[in-house]
Amino acid sequence: MLLMIPISAIIAPILINFLHNVFTALWIGGMLTLAFTVLPAMRKVLGKSKETQVLNSMIKKKLSLLTYISIIGLIVTGLLMSNRSVLSGLSTGFLSFGNEYSTLMSIKHLLYFVMVFLSLFRSQGVDRIKKFTPEQKQKLNMLTLLLNILAGLAVLFLSSYVSVLAALPTP
Repeated sequence: MLLMIPISAIIAPILINFLHNVFTALWIGGMLTLAFTVLPAMRKVLGKSKETQVLNSMIKKKLSLLTYISIIGLIVTGLLMSNRSVLSGLSTGFLSFGNEYSTLMSIKHLLYFVMVFLSLFRSQGVDRIKKFTPEQKQKLNMLTLLLNILAGLAVLFLSSYVSVLAALPTP
């Protein structure tokens, strides 16, 4: 049975969850679109030309900005959401393993940190490696992108899992 709660009492949590989902969709959706649509189409049409490298660099720069915005947005909204889960007794705290919910959230947060590292490495580090040829840098960029996609999909799975856990009736 649904409880009749005034919208004014739940609007802030709804907006926080909404923004958290938007930032997640921007980041992970951007990576999926880049890896499975943009890059393959660009290589097919332009080959390995100088124009491909320039276009790839421009796309990377623009998507990096969206990624940075998403990282900050996820931190802010995540902190607000975790505060609610601790106050409600659902969670035992940040990076704690006191119950199933907290353990899953801790794993999710650790994967998030891996995603941030991979994103920063891909956007700021790969092109600065002087020992690598352009082809090696391209392969490392793609590997980093694919690893980040896998981490992102794991984060989405864990988010779904904890969402279901949170909705279950307490014993």
